[in-house]
Amino acid sequence: MNKTRGTQKKLLLVASLFTLSVLAVSCNSPSSGQPERPASAPSTGKTDTSREAEQIVEKYRSLDSSRDSAMRMQARIVESGGSSRLIQMTLYRKLQPDGRRVMLVEFTAPSEERDRDALITLGPQGEIEATRYVQSNDSFVTTTSVLGEDSLFGMTLQELVDGQTEKYQHTLAGEETHESKPVYRIEGKLKQGAESKFPRIVLLISKENNSVLVAEFYDNTNELVRRVAVDRVEQVGNYLTRMKWTVDNLARQKKIEFETVSARYDLNISKAIFSREHLKKIATK
Repeated sequence: MNKTRGTQKKLLLVASLFTLSVLAVSCNSPSSGQPERPASAPSTGKTDTSREAEQIVEKYRSLDSSRDSAMRMQARIVESGGSSRLIQMTLYRKLQPDGRRVMLVEFTAPSEERDRDALITLGPQGEIEATRYVQSNDSFVTTTSVLGEDSLFGMTLQELVDGQTEKYQHTLAGEETHESKPVYRIEGKLKQGAESKFPRIVLLISKENNSVLVAEFYDNTNELVRRVAVDRVEQVGNYLTRMKWTVDNLARQKKIEFETVSARYDLNISKAIFSREHLKKIATK
């Protein structure tokens, strides 16, 4: 039983690390200059601000247009006492015709992290399936949890998969500046029947390129418990790429500092590397 729980926690860690990488590619879109503000009719109140907010959020969702990518990344995990450790990984990603994203995470350092290598599938509605190979009994273990907080960071997978903005009804709360950059402030309220630990989210979306610069997650007492802040975005080829960002887990007093070391896009990556056979091969090499 303890071994099973340990395996599940490792899977959640892998999914947490890997789905955080979605934040790295979620601002990738062929650069085409400053976008126009979404068209809207003369203001008539809440319905009008909701319509405009949904248009802005939809532009954000549609930014990730690359067919596939290979990214070398590192994550520094800073504990509340100040101690930290660095994890390095290579992330491969491919967009399927049906809208699913298949992903492979290969941990490269430290060496003892190799048994966390995993395959992950993200469904178009936010479904997650993570699979890793267990050498001790020559088997594959899969988890589909999206709300558990058993990962290394004590975070749910919802917030790590771009926050699942489709679960929220959005309104435009205003326009402001964030670190001298013009942004839209978007308020998100959980839709009736949707499941989440966060009934409210706040997004600061860039007016220049539609990427999210800050994402905040609030609990059922309206207390801020998570904050994602983007430090640097660069253009890599034809794509804007999030290079440095920080996830501040205020509830558990931990920070995760992410950095993209290198990124390549539209490589026509073979489907074969997103297989259980390949996962077993890299996990046992």
